[in-house]
Amino acid sequence: MITLIKINSLKGMTNPPLGLLYVGDALKKAGYEVKVLHYSSEDALNHVAEIVQSKPLFIGFSAFTAGGIKDTVLMCKEIKRVSNIPIVWGNAHASLTPEQCLRESYIDIVVFGEGEETTVELAKALERGEDLKNVKGIGYKDKGEIKFTEPRPFIQDLDKYKADWSLVDINNYIRPYWNLKRVLPIVTSRGCPHNCGFCYNLAFNKRKWRAHSIDFIVSEVKKLKSEYNLDGIRFWDDNFFVDKERAFEIAKRINLPYSGDARIDYVDENFARKLKETNCKELLFGVESGSNRILKLINKGFTVENTLRAVRILTKFGIPKISASIIIGFPTETKSEFLQTMKLVTQLLEINPKMVVFTTGLYLTYPGVPLYELAVKEGFKPPQKTEEWENFDRWHYGFKADWLDWLTAPEAGKIRRYVDIAAILYSLNVPIFKRLAKYRLENGNFFMDYDLRLCKWLRSKYLYGDRNNIFIKFLRTIGGAVKKWRM
Repeated sequence: MITLIKINSLKGMTNPPLGLLYVGDALKKAGYEVKVLHYSSEDALNHVAEIVQSKPLFIGFSAFTAGGIKDTVLMCKEIKRVSNIPIVWGNAHASLTPEQCLRESYIDIVVFGEGEETTVELAKALERGEDLKNVKGIGYKDKGEIKFTEPRPFIQDLDKYKADWSLVDINNYIRPYWNLKRVLPIVTSRGCPHNCGFCYNLAFNKRKWRAHSIDFIVSEVKKLKSEYNLDGIRFWDDNFFVDKERAFEIAKRINLPYSGDARIDYVDENFARKLKETNCKELLFGVESGSNRILKLINKGFTVENTLRAVRILTKFGIPKISASIIIGFPTETKSEFLQTMKLVTQLLEINPKMVVFTTGLYLTYPGVPLYELAVKEGFKPPQKTEEWENFDRWHYGFKADWLDWLTAPEAGKIRRYVDIAAILYSLNVPIFKRLAKYRLENGNFFMDYDLRLCKWLRSKYLYGDRNNIFIKFLRTIGGAVKKWRM
């Protein structure tokens, strides 16, 4: 038996461990019994005893750089304290920092790159007590010496494997979204062919894009729709629209409302028209910055003017939800360039008050990609221990960008919160709120931020307050009306 584990924060527990479901499928097809365990960071350590008692052949952890990595480390240390079960790390972080991972006493083996075929070969070698040198795509320890085998070629026929939902309770991941009740995330492809200088894909997928066939995805979605009464799909590909014809054919044939990631420079009137015709509920893309210098630095391949044009087109065609991400704190970014990004946020909200700037995070220094070396040159001090990568979680409010002297951790936290709040204030269409939000964003002025604190407090009550409280009921009634309007 083989145990595969993913640890997330409580908020992340609604995100399915799709990578492990694919690896689990490959192991099951090879004849192995598999357990996929998805734990919250608050609960993970409570399960160590039962995992060890089940005596798995090995325990595999899916680890992504920064968020949640400290909890994964703590669980591995506890497993090693009470057992000698081999611990294997996979996913992006192990692939980007394999040597550092193997220097840790609690990690025995790393799988770099795709895990399906490598994990099956690894399982067979461990089961037979064979030398690991013939297993492609791994790093391991041999009498204290760190060794790496040759890389494994990419899987060309992705239809050989699928996400095996029988390994988890799928209902934990079917969630209300948009104005629908039962929406599930899936992936249809891997990688992205573009060259964004900050993206883990440059190192992990080598700019290669590979996809499941249309028939495979349509068949899988129809099965899931029939068995679990799905009424929507979120395509979690890094870039769903690399092959636009394929993407729209899938959307047409599954006949469900959907969302997907694209790029700004994909958007023209024909693209927007097809989004509308195929019932696209949400389009997500990376705006990244309001500075053309920064966009050029990170090899984004488009300009601020392209972004404004794309949002105007999407708004014209009535795409229900337009979601954009921005990144603050790129190496060499100045305060003036940051303010250009904040100005872009207000310009986008003026074009479409319903627009969602859905992720505002600090630049995350993925090792092995071009911008990483620039960050080091500008003052970034890479963590010396694996658990220290937790400090560079781009969603963590205490994250300090060492490579910039003007962006303090408290200020970065305020910026993140205020961009979220500004979008809400714009959507309410109350002139005084809009003017205040615009002034604060465009001037980077968060001094005496009582409006921010009030909005944050109201939001916390709305999201997490006692639903039986009269005041909370009132807030949720108002919030529900606003949410319905924004859809």
